[in-house]
This record gives sequence, C-alpha cells and structure tokens, in this order.
Amino acid sequence: MITRSIFLIFLLNQVPVSHQWSLQFKLNAANFFDYFYFYTGSDPTHGYVNYVDRDTAFANGYAANDSDGNVYIGCDHHNIASGSGRDSVRLQSNDKYNQGLFMLYLSHMPSGCGTWPAFWTCGGNWPYEGEIDIIEGVDKQRYDKTTLHTGPGCDFSGVSKNFTGSASSKNCDSFVNSNSGCGITNPNSKSYGKPFNAAGGGLYAMEWTDDGIRAWFWNEGSIPSNALSDSPDPHQWGLPYAAFPFGSWCPSSMFKDHQIIFDQTFCGDWDGAVFEGDCPGLGSCTDYVKNHPKKFRESFWLITWLKYFKQ
Repeated sequence: MITRSIFLIFLLNQVPVSHQWSLQFKLNAANFFDYFYFYTGSDPTHGYVNYVDRDTAFANGYAANDSDGNVYIGCDHHNIASGSGRDSVRLQSNDKYNQGLFMLYLSHMPSGCGTWPAFWTCGGNWPYEGEIDIIEGVDKQRYDKTTLHTGPGCDFSGVSKNFTGSASSKNCDSFVNSNSGCGITNPNSKSYGKPFNAAGGGLYAMEWTDDGIRAWFWNEGSIPSNALSDSPDPHQWGLPYAAFPFGSWCPSSMFKDHQIIFDQTFCGDWDGAVFEGDCPGLGSCTDYVKNHPKKFRESFWLITWLKYFKQ
C-alpha cells in the first residue's frame, strides 16, 4: 500500500496542474515598441555587433511597422561594418515578469551564416535569476533549441522525459560545460531559420508556472484555433516539444523578474566557435559579417503579435 501511494504521488507530480490564463496585453504594430527600450551597451555574448538606439534604428530602417501591420526588427544590410560591428537592434522589455504564458506569432526570423538571433527572457542578476531561451540558433540551423541557463542547483539528469524534443546537456548551471545550459532541440525541421521562413512562419508558446517551464511550436497552417485565441488552454495542445518540471532538482526560485528580449548579434561566443564548420569556405565569422552586408538582407524579425497572459 505504501509503495502504491508513493507511485501515485510520483504520477501526480508529473502531471501539470491546469491553469486558466487571462490576457494582459497583445503587442502588434500599433503598440509593440512602446513596451521595449533599445539596449545600446556592449554585447554580453561578445558578438561583432553595434546595438543602436531608437532614433537610429527607425531612421535607418532597422525598426519599423510595415503596411500589413507587422513589426520589423532588422539590421544594417547596406554598409560594410566598422567599429564594434554590424548595426543591429536589441530590445528589452520595460517591465519584468514572473511566470505567465508568452506567445509569439511571427512570419520571419533572422537567418543565414554569421547570425545569432534570439527571443528570450532573463532576470537582471544573471545567471542567478535564470534565463529562458525560447528561440535561438546560429548560421544555417533548421531546428530551434530552447535552453535554460541558471546558477548552480538546476539539473534535470534524473528527471523523466515528458516532451517530444531531444535533450542535450541536462545541467543548467552556467558555470559548467562552457555555459551550454540545459537545452532541448525542437524535432520540427521547420522550427528555425530559412526553413521556418519558407514555411510562412508560425506560433511559439512558452508557459512558465510553479510547476515548470514548457514550450510548444506550430508552423503556419497547423496552429490550433485555441492557441490563436485570447483564451488559450495549453492542455489542449498535446505534449510540448520542451519541458522543464520544477522540483528539488531545480526549484522554481531559480527564475524571477524576467525581461522579454529580442536581439540579433553576429559571431560571438557561440557562432564564432562554430562558424567555419557551419559555413565552410567563407573565412572568419567577423570578416564575413563585416564585408558582406547584402548577405544580411534576410536577417530580420517580422512579428504579427506578441501576447502575454497571467493566471
């Protein structure tokens, strides 16, 4: 009887609790940039990039609202770069968030050799307040990788799999494994980069609760109507491609006070290390990014909307 009771408790701990979600805001071309500021500091990931301010971004067409009501976030694709690197945009939300359902509907993301874009959330006291990379990749990548970065004490090595993706490193501690974090690769070959764009984009959803962090993705044409509505119910969506349940192995206190961030850097700690293998024959990453501006015409985000829900 005791063994059966322990087993039942284990099962209950593996099943996420149902949550009701209330829409807090929907950002589109009418209001998107009001919720963010333009970060202009040096790149924390040591990329070959110059993050510009709001006035520069709009004056040069790196940030815009297009005629179809989409939000455009791009980079300089006209000029040979100089100084700290290619002009680009990094947006950080004015407010901080603790838990919620974050949903991003977009038709295009940056792609191509030398690029390292990301849509993510992060606490101010990194890595001790956690980082959630929802969309992230480099170069010619086809599969998105969703990754957590934390301080010591968050390790999923002994946790049962309850997602469709493929886990790489399971220790989220940023001070080990060269800060690779604990990542799960989306099994969808059109979830990132050029294949994502060719498929018409899609919808990403990241749920962060007391129970853990989960992520779903659908390409355009296969998005559930419930996910597009203002009353989403993740329990109708099936298994997520990524799931990180909280527990003694990774307490929920590891994540707090997160900003929403969109950025696009070039080369840097990750891409600088893999560029010559991903894009052979193009020389060094920095030289390529510096001297071939037209290669970055596809290096932009085109966002239909971003929604944030709370319980």
